[in-house]
Amino acid sequence: MIDVSSSIACPECGQLHRYQPIAQGKTAMCKRCGSVLYRNRKHMLESVLALTTAGLLLFFLSNLFPLLGLRAQGVEQDLLLFGASVAFWGQGYHLLAGLIVLNTIVFPLFELVSLMIISLTAKYGWKPGLAIFLFRWMREIKPWGMLEVFMLGILVSVVKLGDLATLIVGTAFWSFAGLILTMAAASSMLEPFVVWRMLGHCKERQHAVTT
Repeated sequence: MIDVSSSIACPECGQLHRYQPIAQGKTAMCKRCGSVLYRNRKHMLESVLALTTAGLLLFFLSNLFPLLGLRAQGVEQDLLLFGASVAFWGQGYHLLAGLIVLNTIVFPLFELVSLMIISLTAKYGWKPGLAIFLFRWMREIKPWGMLEVFMLGILVSVVKLGDLATLIVGTAFWSFAGLILTMAAASSMLEPFVVWRMLGHCKERQHAVTT
């Protein structure tokens, strides 16, 4: 009989397995369907911290520098990432403007800060209350983040406007593209099951200290 407190359920078929530590670089597979249960990635927390730091830098670059420039009839105008939402708000598209702010500024910044706090908490054994809260909500909000869709819309606009005016790709365009890749890499590097166990150990240590 499997001890539920030390078991893990396969995300594909639901089969329960007893948790067993595995060597670095190894992967635990489901005995029934062969799906991945968890991985012991080498230097997982260090890699996530490095990617998150790079992501925060790219995030601020994306919001400080022009995303695109438009030159037509001798007039040149730059567009900032936040300026896109301001432009839609000014034209009466309030819902769309709010969605742009959420998906290009609020959600990415929340995810990056959350990844940073979670990784530092697991690495140094800090009090896990905030990290647990952020990790839970980060996984809830993740499906609503649509940076890739926004970037696709930018690329479509570049193609459509190319015949009407001269488009200048700004610094923020490249940093924004890098931000998407960096956030995807950081999220995929973090193993949820391993992180939950680390945060659980932090909670147990804190409880032992207080008692």
